[in-house]
Amino acid sequence: MDFEKRRILHVVDEKIIRYFVSVCEHLDISYTILGGTLLGAVRHKGFIPWDDDVDFGLPRPDYNKLVRYLIKNNSTKYEFKNFKNSEIKTYFSRIESKSISIIDQSAEKKDSRYAWIDIFPLDGMPNNKILRKIHQFNLLRIRMLLQYSQFSKIVNVNLTERPIFERVLIGLGKFIKPDRFLNTEYYNWKLDVCLQRYTFANSDYVVNFMGAYKFKEMFPKSFCENLIDYKFESLQLKAPQEANKILFQMYGANFMQPPSDMIKNKHFTKIIINDKDLVN
Repeated sequence: MDFEKRRILHVVDEKIIRYFVSVCEHLDISYTILGGTLLGAVRHKGFIPWDDDVDFGLPRPDYNKLVRYLIKNNSTKYEFKNFKNSEIKTYFSRIESKSISIIDQSAEKKDSRYAWIDIFPLDGMPNNKILRKIHQFNLLRIRMLLQYSQFSKIVNVNLTERPIFERVLIGLGKFIKPDRFLNTEYYNWKLDVCLQRYTFANSDYVVNFMGAYKFKEMFPKSFCENLIDYKFESLQLKAPQEANKILFQMYGANFMQPPSDMIKNKHFTKIIINDKDLVN
């Protein structure tokens, strides 16, 4: 990994974050850092040195408000992309800066994108345990078909540190080439309906279902309501007060320890600096 280029990438990411937070403040909506970004805030007080993206989550009502606003008021410098307004096929949203390009070499086909932050909806789950299990199954089924519909472009086939059932599904995908006959747009809209079946306001549990860890990112809603400031580089970003409980559930008891070299570069990315002023 070229850590110098990643350092430059993080400088750009921080600028995107400032823009995103300013929009949230303008709209008076809530956000929290998630996943590796939360881990970075706790373990490194900023970016994980080998990370290449940033994750934010918003309660579903706030997420929908943000999407509507940014589709209508898109920035040329920090471009908002969602499956409803752009060519991207992922369900969740993204804000990009064209000053850096990132080549993702994890899937069968290379994918080129710009420096970005990911924005995820936090959705309600059924309060009844049986209904929750049924809803989880339905969401996993749609997510699998959505991933299969763009298998050659987004499914990480090079990451071997996976549960055996995921390795089996990836092997099957390599064999049947499902993106030849599955429609990505259809499954994005189907997932959009299913995720919003249970409202955030009436749910005791919420989930960042489209995160990498799926239902390991399901937590009591109170976690998303008890937010405090965490140091993140030169910023103060909102995150749950119970961050250690979240990180323990997602990454295990040793979350403060660095992962393997493969996990460090799980996207197998190559970074290209487009704005030469960044290296001067």
